Amino acid sequence: MNLPDLLNNINYSGNMRNVEISSVAHDSRKVAKGSLFIALKGKRSDGYDYINEAIDNGASAILANSRKVSITKEIPIINVENVRYVMSKIASNFYNHPSKNINLIGVTGTNGKTSTCYLINHILNDNRISSGSIGTLGYINPSNIVSTGFTTPEALDLHQMIDTSVKGGLKNIVMEISSHSIDMYRVEDIYIDIAVFTNLTPEHLDFHKTMENYLNSKKKIFKNLNTNKTSVINKDDLYYKKMISGLNSKIITYGLSSKADIYSTKYELLEDSINAQISVFGKSIEISTMLVGKYNLYNILASIATCYDFGLNLNQISSSLNKFISIPGRLQKIYNKNESLIIIDYAHTPDAFDNVLRTIRALGYKKVITLFGCGGDRDKEKRAPMASIAEEYSDTIIVTSDNPRTENLDEILFDIKLGFKYNKHTIIRNRSEALLYGVKKLGPKSILVILGKGVEKYQDVNGIKVPHDDRKIILDAVNES
Repeated sequence: MNLPDLLNNINYSGNMRNVEISSVAHDSRKVAKGSLFIALKGKRSDGYDYINEAIDNGASAILANSRKVSITKEIPIINVENVRYVMSKIASNFYNHPSKNINLIGVTGTNGKTSTCYLINHILNDNRISSGSIGTLGYINPSNIVSTGFTTPEALDLHQMIDTSVKGGLKNIVMEISSHSIDMYRVEDIYIDIAVFTNLTPEHLDFHKTMENYLNSKKKIFKNLNTNKTSVINKDDLYYKKMISGLNSKIITYGLSSKADIYSTKYELLEDSINAQISVFGKSIEISTMLVGKYNLYNILASIATCYDFGLNLNQISSSLNKFISIPGRLQKIYNKNESLIIIDYAHTPDAFDNVLRTIRALGYKKVITLFGCGGDRDKEKRAPMASIAEEYSDTIIVTSDNPRTENLDEILFDIKLGFKYNKHTIIRNRSEALLYGVKKLGPKSILVILGKGVEKYQDVNGIKVPHDDRKIILDAVNES
């Protein structure tokens, strides 16, 4: 594609020339001959610092903001007001708007995004409808799984994944959409057919500042839907009325009361399953699943609403949900000696802590040991509440590290300790050592709950992703004991 075509419908200035662009990159290490290099300013690095490296690697043009650029070779420098916003449009142009050629289901909310996406994708594939997913678990298609590093990838990577899916014959993608990705324009030029709202609880307020801003960020993807598209909304959520206000799309609601379009008329939350009778626009189906907890019942309702609107019949949906389902990193069980159990879960917000630990406490184990940490450079105000919730449901608590990033671990641990009233916690800074300590503390009919990382296979320390896998460490420890 030539540079003028790539910049179609984009306001820019600079020394435009008609050069051929063979690829687009915002990472100078991925620049090759004929690339357009986008000088993107990130949290830890500035693309401006790598412009000459990109040119040396073969870049044919540079996209940057209005700051002065000193370059070693004479190539087009294109200036725009908002580099992130324009990067999304360039990505869409370069890959020829691939989201127009696939059915795209977007799921957003504080908690439940990953599980809801997984369930929708499971139902579609179980009914021989080709579908992939993009989110916390990676980019999953019928042939492989690729780690993405983000809940919602950067615009360039996202459009490339969708383009690859279209060319590979996929007809559908289910995608997690984070509030960060919305405000950072990663999904600005993605065409969504069905948008799902799970819930809204305090999270990312270091970024959004207020719950109103957080709500408005989530709402953007719903406001962009026209009358031919569908919004699937949790009617029980505190922000339900604000979420549906001003939407033009068709709205389907779900919840636990008969006021919703899709709701549970009767349900049992058992130790190892959920049994529920569910009304779908007046028609009834029965669900029996090995997923546990009320929060998973909500995820199931959201997936039913989405797949029903998609066009599946209720027999197809119930048959798929009644099959064995294990969501990676979500209440994953590892059995230990002495009838003890280890559970690994991604929960990392106060609301998710309450959902998971309340469910686990009800299982009737003699002793609940909870291991957790809090991420650095994120939401300091949620640390003490998470500690308080852990203390409410746990007999013993192990506090450790969880992606400290660039923040001092001692400061994170100090904030966590402010939430404790009693002295039943132990601090072990090294997460690997904390995991092994937790396994050793397990007695007969006790349970170790490991929260925060789920399927993550690294610790983020000072910008470096250090290899770390909770599940592998636990499995090795259990097999050796």
